[in-house]
Amino acid sequence: MLKKFREWFAMNRAALNKAEGQSWPTTLANRVHLSTAVMRLEDDQAFQWFVATDEDIPDIVRIQELSYNGSAPWNKKALEHEINHNTRALYLIVRDQERPLAFIGAWFVEEEAHITNIAVVPAERNKGIALRLMKEMMQLAQKEDMVKVSLEVRVSNVAAQHLYRKLGFKDGKVKKEYYAGDHEDALEMSLLLRKRDSYEPH
Repeated sequence: MLKKFREWFAMNRAALNKAEGQSWPTTLANRVHLSTAVMRLEDDQAFQWFVATDEDIPDIVRIQELSYNGSAPWNKKALEHEINHNTRALYLIVRDQERPLAFIGAWFVEEEAHITNIAVVPAERNKGIALRLMKEMMQLAQKEDMVKVSLEVRVSNVAAQHLYRKLGFKDGKVKKEYYAGDHEDALEMSLLLRKRDSYEPH
């Protein structure tokens, strides 16, 4: 997953530099507000969710370890940079009391919200947590005037693809041998939130 982030970063470096050079009132993470204070699922379960801070990094690492057979593609150092220094990054974390359950990360750059990672611990899957996280990130992207939301997903991850299509994402190209380690292909998917502003020439 870190490989896909690096590739996306390289493709959008110019746009990112432009965005970083602009004068924003505050960082993205400090500026946004969640739609509700509590995440409520269809079965009436309720969990706490927050915009992640530096204090949440160990728990985000732990969620990854539980989700990816003991590995954390986004390690502590990478997450520290994301949360403490990347003003265009946004991470949300879900908890049951103090127990971390899930998180989602994204970059908002040049009218595009790119989902960098989303994970739910195995014991809490199939409850609608990932769906709520995606919907919230999409709403925040709209509030920030993003034009589209994009992501990559393993070609074998049929369940995730089904979730994204349910939200309106469309299939894009397949990136061959995209993932580090097993070299599995990745499917690009994207959702258009609105049409880009167009200006008629005078």
